[in-house]
Amino acid sequence: MKPARVLFAVAGALALTGVGLKLGLDSLTLVRLAILGAALGVCVRDDLHERRIPNRIVLPAALACSALSLLDGLRASTLLGGFLLLVLLLGLGLTRPGWIGMGDVKLLLLMLCGLHGATPQALVFAIGLAALIAALLMVWQGKGALRLAMPLAPFLACGSLLALLI
Repeated sequence: MKPARVLFAVAGALALTGVGLKLGLDSLTLVRLAILGAALGVCVRDDLHERRIPNRIVLPAALACSALSLLDGLRASTLLGGFLLLVLLLGLGLTRPGWIGMGDVKLLLLMLCGLHGATPQALVFAIGLAALIAALLMVWQGKGALRLAMPLAPFLACGSLLALLI
């Protein structure tokens, strides 16, 4: 693994685990947040530099987070809002591929497995942050900013962190 990817993975794991420690969460949740944070960190790096979300990171991390959630006694009702968002974004990704990529949809699946009920809030924060940056780009670059494709993984990672904090 490239040193930059390792650095991003460690930073992501430390950020989410640190919030979990501050909140006094149990050990299984801390491990789940560390896995989620590490995967989000690598995805942020890859989305920024390569414009892709790697399946070989997202899918095993989602599987591990799911297993830890089952061990922790997760209720299906906790995931309902996040699952509905996932289905909505999957439909949007299939009908309007220029708006959201399948990698971003898979990243939302990882967030659903790792954040549980906080996934809808994380997505709202992520969209808000992306809209704020898009507005600033419009002010700075004018209508030319409309042609820019922004990577979503950094916003989804920030939204995840904010959803845990708030």
